[in-house]
This record gives sequence, structure tokens and C-alpha cells, in this order.
Amino acid sequence: MNQSRIWCVVHPHIGLPLFLGSVAVTSFIVHASVMSHTDWMSNYWEGGAKKVALNTVPAAPSKADTAFTVSIAPVAATATAPASFVVTVTPNAASHAAPVLAAAPVRTASTN
Repeated sequence: MNQSRIWCVVHPHIGLPLFLGSVAVTSFIVHASVMSHTDWMSNYWEGGAKKVALNTVPAAPSKADTAFTVSIAPVAATATAPASFVVTVTPNAASHAAPVLAAAPVRTASTN
């Protein structure tokens, strides 16, 4: 304990309850603030369902907006390796943000 000399100034019978009490009061204030300043907390306590938009697909950016094209292809499982995916990242022609460096060896990541 690098601040052990504090107990020479403040007796532990006073300091420890003050410290633990301040932690409890801070926790109570944070929880009360979350419960009163969010709209989802009352729904959660009442058992309401989460508002989720189903069957929505996020809009994909156009090729002009992106610097790279990412493609993902599945690889069949073998006896020694589980099913995995190959991820290919290709810079677009309009991308001049960074110079093209020597290619690194391709590593596949398993789905486990």
C-alpha cells in the first residue's frame, strides 16, 4: 500500500467508513442518473420489448466512397482444418491514401 501513512493522520475507524460510504453514494448517484435520464430503462423495468427494426439492411457505401473492397469467401473444411474463410482486401483505383507495400502472406482464420 503506497499510501499507508494516511492512517497516521486519519484513524481507520473514520477513514474506511468515509471511503466506502463515498463509493456507495457515487454508485447510487450514477445508477439514479441512468434510470432517470434514459428512455429504455423504464421499458426494461416494466418488461417491455426492445425496439428493434427488423428486416433492415444498412446502406452500403458506393465504390467511390470507399478506399478498399473487401470480399469474403468460405473454404471447405478438411480432416485436419475446420471450416474457415478467406478475406481479401483490395485497394480501389481511386485510393491514393497510402502506397502499396509488398504483400504479406495470406493467413486464414478458423471460425472457432
